[in-house]
Amino acid sequence: MLTSKEIKELQPKDKRYQITIQAGLALRVQRSGVKSWILRVPQNGRMVDITLGHYPEMTLQHACAIARRRRKDLELEPSGSYTVRDAFKFWCSKKRGRIISYRDEKIRLEKYVISKIGSRQLDSITPPILINLMEPIDQAGKGSTVKRLLMRTREIFDMAVNAGYLHSNPLAKITKVFPVPVVSHMPSVDWKELPVVVSQVEKLANEKYRLLFYFSLATLLRPAEVVSIRLEWINEEAITIPAEHMKMKRVHRVPLTPYLINLITDIKNARSNQRSPFLFPAKNKNKPISTQALAKWMHDQDVFRDRLVPHGLRAIGRSWFADNNVPFEVAEACLAHVVGSQVVRAYQRGDYFAPRQKIFLQWHGYIMQCAQCAQVFVMKSDVTEPETKKTKKTR
Repeated sequence: MLTSKEIKELQPKDKRYQITIQAGLALRVQRSGVKSWILRVPQNGRMVDITLGHYPEMTLQHACAIARRRRKDLELEPSGSYTVRDAFKFWCSKKRGRIISYRDEKIRLEKYVISKIGSRQLDSITPPILINLMEPIDQAGKGSTVKRLLMRTREIFDMAVNAGYLHSNPLAKITKVFPVPVVSHMPSVDWKELPVVVSQVEKLANEKYRLLFYFSLATLLRPAEVVSIRLEWINEEAITIPAEHMKMKRVHRVPLTPYLINLITDIKNARSNQRSPFLFPAKNKNKPISTQALAKWMHDQDVFRDRLVPHGLRAIGRSWFADNNVPFEVAEACLAHVVGSQVVRAYQRGDYFAPRQKIFLQWHGYIMQCAQCAQVFVMKSDVTEPETKKTKKTR
């Protein structure tokens, strides 16, 4: 089969000529330079040429798809056409960089759908085929995975229709087959229980996980954002995280307080890989620790299993903000959430940094209070009590 590049480079000759592409499909080049897709099929005992369209308005793959449908309608042996993988690649080209969950969605589709039916022709896929693929996943209790797979597969077929790969989407109603999954929130505890949680961390955790826990609690960042922190992002005023490392793809600044500055100093001193650019480095590699490091440690502790996860620390902080009269927009900004309509965000471009500085001072004060209630001193006395520090210097 000719490639698209070779077809583009074909030049007219003194006489009309045509080149066979595949079973019955040919490209006819006129003396004028016009290139037409021709399908030769048997009708009433003789061969008939059917003009399908012109190049480049009709691409090679599109012509193959149309030819296959015509031959199928005439009950002839089908030829090659667009496959599910072709439609998936088209979806990837349009969604890459446009949806936050692109990487996870792509991996999920490749694992459960494309690896199974990627080589099949698009117009041969019916709802029962996809339902049979999803049933084992649904029976395994992965209802949310099924929901996402059905939504994205339907979207892939919708885009295939818009691209001319298909006449209609056979999966338009596929999401109605399986029940809506029950959404369960990340395990967390009431913010009033934080003193108990702190005492349990101090009792069970080694220095690595203790510091990782306090940093996650103090910054209220997501686990992946916590481990991505580089030393160069930390200045005298804030930790500035680039947009590409944030879930919502917006630059986020975490205000520094005396508590957080002291905590970062302890983390730097405790690092086993001092040459690493990351605040939480892996031992022997130039990369950060796993995003699941703290989650795995907490899961291994009976007191935290099914009760609290790292993401639940954000819920503790957000609940504390709500019960302490922190304005909604400021509280959401502390968690790097995007709030308001698209129009509102077009005008409101600030990140509430100044009010967040005050809120973080109060939030970190509560963390220290919890530590004191648990008879744990997470900060040195010369940092928590500036007057005492001054007295010591005088002496």
